[in-house]
Amino acid sequence: MNPLSPKPRVLLGVTGSVAAYKAQDLILALKPFAEVRVVLTQAGAKLVPEAALRKASGFPVWRSLFKGSRPIPPGTPSGAHPLTFVPHIEYAKTSDLILIAPASADLLAKLAHGLADDLLSTLCLYATCPLWVAPAMNVKMWEHPSVKANRKTLLSRGVRFLGPDRGHLACGEVGDGRFAEPVEIALQVESHFKNRSRWKGKKVLVTAGPTREPLDPVRFLTNRSSGKMGYALVQAALNRGAEVSLVTGPTDLQAPSGARVFPVETASQMRDRVAKELRGADLVVLAAALADYAPSSPFRTKIKKGKGGLRLRLQRTPDILAGTLEARQPGQVVMAFAAETDHLERNALEKWKKKPSEILAANLVGRKGRGFDSDRNEFQVFLKGRKGPLKLARTSKSALAERLMDLADDYLKGKGAKG
Repeated sequence: MNPLSPKPRVLLGVTGSVAAYKAQDLILALKPFAEVRVVLTQAGAKLVPEAALRKASGFPVWRSLFKGSRPIPPGTPSGAHPLTFVPHIEYAKTSDLILIAPASADLLAKLAHGLADDLLSTLCLYATCPLWVAPAMNVKMWEHPSVKANRKTLLSRGVRFLGPDRGHLACGEVGDGRFAEPVEIALQVESHFKNRSRWKGKKVLVTAGPTREPLDPVRFLTNRSSGKMGYALVQAALNRGAEVSLVTGPTDLQAPSGARVFPVETASQMRDRVAKELRGADLVVLAAALADYAPSSPFRTKIKKGKGGLRLRLQRTPDILAGTLEARQPGQVVMAFAAETDHLERNALEKWKKKPSEILAANLVGRKGRGFDSDRNEFQVFLKGRKGPLKLARTSKSALAERLMDLADDYLKGKGAKG
């Protein structure tokens, strides 16, 4: 923590992305818990007024690598360099986190290749605090091989990426490249400062996404799960300093940096990997939406369309929750999920009685704007030791993940349900 401020200091870099106009909203979302100082690039200044950022942050906006030098103070040994204030060193020294949001493709290239031709890129070379980027660009730019390579390089160095999201872009196209919502970025920053050492030394195992059960070489049975809730839970565990293993079915999501990732396809493959990773885990979060049934005998060749109908014989897939509860070690905490289309409380309670985990988060699916393939959700949470479900109101999956991990924290500490 910065000794000069009671709040952690966030150095916000604003670059020449069209999403730069959202930087003011991001500053306002960060200010309740952080001191925000802004570095504005030359390209960024073409898109957002410096005065607006200065007003939002309450501090001068830094622009130049050389502006702000001051003469040598009295008593300094002779022969010393006449410039004693070096902006990129002083700014980086006093920052607890560097957040570049929005981050342009140009900025990612500078970071990946160690270029330092302006204040922002230069201070990033000196800084030892965490470096996070929230990219925003056209989908074609985001998918370009050079941007992919730069991203891979930065991830390998521990740079954390927030987004980009998928959706409608400023250019009119639809795809990856949309700037993450400022409130979501602020939520991750706040969780980092509040929780970063809480689970140090803890191991968390998370399952996420759907499974695919092959029907023939080109078709499969699956469900509408996007994996967003499971991935948000992974990030919430990482925010608390845990070692996280993610067993994931097929999704379009980028796994949070820092997690050990094990991709699988079928429910049987997920069961086998969970069994291998279960030993040593302090918290097991089973958020994957498994297919309950799979074809008994998948066809070896593509099924051809005939005149009549087609009958399929299905068999039950493995019950990973039941197997985990049976095989778990003393002290392991299990969080399970239940997705229902009707009679939520009744059906969830029936499942919980048969397979009593410490936490069961139940939600309705099949409705627009919540559950599968949505950024928002709401839960009724059943907690061991608590009478009646705890209701978590509809909000972002990131916020819900933080709340669920707070509930899990009580069990990890042996305190039981607080709600």
